[in-house]
Amino acid sequence: MDDHHYLTRHNCGDHGLSDYRSTRLKGINSSFRNQKKVTTVQVDNDFDPKGNLGDEYLCECEAVLDKFLNWNEHEQLDIMERILSKMSHNQLFVMQRFIQPMLQRDFIALLPQHLAEMILSNLDARTLAACEAVSTSWRSVLARGQLWRKLIERNVRKDNMWRGLSEKKKWRKYILVSRDCAACAICDYYRVKYDRLRGTPEMVMMQHRFYRELFPKVVADIDKIESNWRKGVYKLSSINCRSENSKGVYCLQYDDEKIVSGLRDNVIKVWNRADLSCERVLSGHTGSVLCLQYDERVIISGSSDATVRVWDVATGECLNTLIHHCEAVLHLRFNDGIMVTCSKDRSIAVWDMVSPREINLRRVLVGHRAAVNVVDFDDRYIVSASGDRTIKVWSADNLEFVRTLSGHKRGIACLQYRGRLVVSGSSDNSIRLWDIHSGVCLRVLEGHEELVRCIRFDDKRIVSGAYDGKIRVWDLEAALDPRSSPSSLCLSTLVQHTGRVFRLQFDDFQIVSSSHDDTILIWDFLVEPDVPPSPPTTSTDPLLEPSMGSVAIPSSSTERTSGGGGDGPSPPGSPKLPIYAHPGPSTSYGALFEPFVDSDAVGTALRQYEVNLPTSSGTASGIEEHSNEPVQVDSSSDDEEALEVVAGAGNRQAGRAPPASPEPYDRGG
Repeated sequence: MDDHHYLTRHNCGDHGLSDYRSTRLKGINSSFRNQKKVTTVQVDNDFDPKGNLGDEYLCECEAVLDKFLNWNEHEQLDIMERILSKMSHNQLFVMQRFIQPMLQRDFIALLPQHLAEMILSNLDARTLAACEAVSTSWRSVLARGQLWRKLIERNVRKDNMWRGLSEKKKWRKYILVSRDCAACAICDYYRVKYDRLRGTPEMVMMQHRFYRELFPKVVADIDKIESNWRKGVYKLSSINCRSENSKGVYCLQYDDEKIVSGLRDNVIKVWNRADLSCERVLSGHTGSVLCLQYDERVIISGSSDATVRVWDVATGECLNTLIHHCEAVLHLRFNDGIMVTCSKDRSIAVWDMVSPREINLRRVLVGHRAAVNVVDFDDRYIVSASGDRTIKVWSADNLEFVRTLSGHKRGIACLQYRGRLVVSGSSDNSIRLWDIHSGVCLRVLEGHEELVRCIRFDDKRIVSGAYDGKIRVWDLEAALDPRSSPSSLCLSTLVQHTGRVFRLQFDDFQIVSSSHDDTILIWDFLVEPDVPPSPPTTSTDPLLEPSMGSVAIPSSSTERTSGGGGDGPSPPGSPKLPIYAHPGPSTSYGALFEPFVDSDAVGTALRQYEVNLPTSSGTASGIEEHSNEPVQVDSSSDDEEALEVVAGAGNRQAGRAPPASPEPYDRGG
């Protein structure tokens, strides 16, 4: 039988070999099945496969090996199958331990350096660290290719937190520069001479060590910042804007060099971020500065004097004055040559910005039945919110009305729109999250005790400020998860303002807010004290040692202080929102909203373009509440901003001053 199969296999090539192996395996399996008792084989881990070899065997072994080598491949495989089939379980186990390492190849060591670097450069930090521990050859590939530096550089380019830390912690100079410049900076850091180590293996390993230890330190900084956000740990800085006529800071925007604020005393003030001093005062408005936005060229402001002014950032010169609205300009936005303004006159104006001195009115959007308090837009939609309790969506292409988002029980004071998400705050003390495509309300956030005046969000959190003087930080990811408990949504509450919070802006590291108390507060969450550099001081160079000590990241010093976006443009792109769809993995952003589209509780929102609003009255901070139609403007608000916004234009024309004492704000709904 065996000879027959051998001849069949030998004469029929690979197909015959396959048939032969199949038959042999069936025979082996059959022999195992026929055994009446299966015993557990105890394998001796100290078993030496080459022990107890007789002299006769050693003599015959060479002859057998010579004969084996003279056979072709099929014959060699056949004899090995025959031998293995005669072995015991213990012998097969020993052979497996012997064969398994022979089947493994160090493919990284066998590849050219540039290919090995290309493969390993696609790994994340955890996998890269594991690869580094595989062997000295793998570690050498990582070091010569500076793969830790490349990983950090990728994170800096694509992640705002990494980018911001690289600037604030002063290690950007080690990353986004040429290799020679980075090597020179690292040598300075370690206090060694660049010329002595240039081009040497010591230089390669020193750079590798620096970046390898920089990465976990950056991760630790990020974790600390996130913890500070959750726990409300911050360093507080304050700018006192109080003047003879000032009674509130209504709007602001900031960057790394300056803070631009609009005040009730009709001026715009520019503050230096380094020492918080006032650098420039822009005068020209005859009413409170209620809104502003700036870029690298111009500052554009809107006022209760019903005008929009364009200012030169560098000189402070007023370049243009736009007169269109007949009442206070409550909010404005501009981007890519388009500006949108909204007013207490219930209209929205869309402008084409040819140049700072040439801004032309394109179209006026009418549809709200009360003051339009805020607008936001991108290349798809213009979104507006009003005291009539509705959010209206307009097409950015043809400027036609698209849909109405209804749900707030009182007038809407603020909103931000980005991607598919709209977040709004209202005088009903609540915050609502909306899907702009379907018009569905995704979540209601409750916690503020008074009107929610300002709100901003990014891809991690929502930050809101209210008339209760509090700033609340909300978990956006949890808010978008329908499974989250309402009690888990508010991460922290910040209480330092002594008056109503009018405006705020934030980034990954800080919140900047303004208030009726005439202050601008800077809440800095990057408060972990820095570790001073501790470079090697011995004459020996330990850089080639596998065990590496810690490397301190140089930075300017800060203090730790514990404590209880504004009018600027939204960050580009859509927020990277988490996906909570039906159970199971999903990669579709649209899946985020799938659980809500068919919900009976919110399905009616898709069909509500107009609603019958219950009776209410009152005006606050230029935020006009909707009353019985026709809408009447109530000038008896207790908010001094509203007194300027509501009564300022009309009383100014009549030669009257605003009322001396505010009356109670009607919170009826």
